[in-house]
Amino acid sequence: MASKNANDRLGKLAKKLDNLKLDQSIMIGFDGYVDSLYGVIHKKSGAEKQFFKDISRFADHIKGLSGKSGQVELSLKELKIGGNAPIMSQAMGALGFQVHCLGTLGFPKIYPVFEDLHSNIQVHSLENPGQSDAFEFQDGKLIFSDCGSFDDFNWEKVKERIGLDDLNKIYLDSQLVAAVDWVNLPHASDIWLGLFDEIVKPNGSLGKKFFFDLCDPSRKSNEEIREVLQIISRYSEFGEVTLGLNENETNIVFEALENPGNKDSSTEEKAEAIFDNMTIACMLIHPVNRSFAVTHKGLVQVEGKLVAEPKILTGGGDNFNAGYALACLLDLEMEERLLLGMSCSGAYIQNGKSPDLSELSQYLESWMERG
Repeated sequence: MASKNANDRLGKLAKKLDNLKLDQSIMIGFDGYVDSLYGVIHKKSGAEKQFFKDISRFADHIKGLSGKSGQVELSLKELKIGGNAPIMSQAMGALGFQVHCLGTLGFPKIYPVFEDLHSNIQVHSLENPGQSDAFEFQDGKLIFSDCGSFDDFNWEKVKERIGLDDLNKIYLDSQLVAAVDWVNLPHASDIWLGLFDEIVKPNGSLGKKFFFDLCDPSRKSNEEIREVLQIISRYSEFGEVTLGLNENETNIVFEALENPGNKDSSTEEKAEAIFDNMTIACMLIHPVNRSFAVTHKGLVQVEGKLVAEPKILTGGGDNFNAGYALACLLDLEMEERLLLGMSCSGAYIQNGKSPDLSELSQYLESWMERG
């Protein structure tokens, strides 16, 4: 069971969601994928299937095929919307926000899979989507992606496809602007810098909140990583900036710093070093079992609750970001922001879909009951 203090925090947070009416608009960009989610079959007898439960066992199986070849059978679980922008948009729409999703959802015609996006989402599609095959296990996922459609997708194409005037209207209408999936868009830095130079800066300081998510930067050079950290920092002149990373991404970004320090440092220490190398309001880190934030006031950490039998894993981080963004727009304390982030992610992973406010409140109450 959760402690009395923890139960009090969760209970108060659940009550804040009751009868909450949201009227804010959100702008999220700029990717989009068609995701195929698979279970990986280990053994099969007739129609009965046994799946690999963890990545390490699957890795051992693959290693054993070296020099021999072999077949791996997959079982399609779901064909769904993919990409950080569409999944975060879906989560924000489910919570009740009006969302402008600017992404690669099909051009000139939107792909059928994206027609299932929440009715609160207004789609602005700029290019054709990438394709991802996600192998899901109980301890994580392996994603194999074809991002070739993004090769020529840059700031000039964004302006050409949506128009600078319309983009400016969307920006002015939005209380929070999220730019995500920097890694998989070859010209993401160009897009983020173009947005800053031609939209954000000319409009001046409007008190907006900005959220950035890099995705796994292991394929990027240290120089490119340092460059994007500086681009993100520039937004701080015009609003409250948060950079969100998972544990693996924190390690990679830390090692890309010019003087990273001790590689054996804790995840918290690495996050603090990244924060010190930037000019932002918050460094948000969400390992599997907890989450924490580094701000100028120090570090705040909250323990999480693992979902024993996940229905879905792909998109958990995007739903965490949505829960955090909800709390951010409500101007809640940092501890509450972390709790809502983990609760939104947990509800999504447990139920296989993004929660609405009622379902999010129910998850908080179940967290209280089960500890």
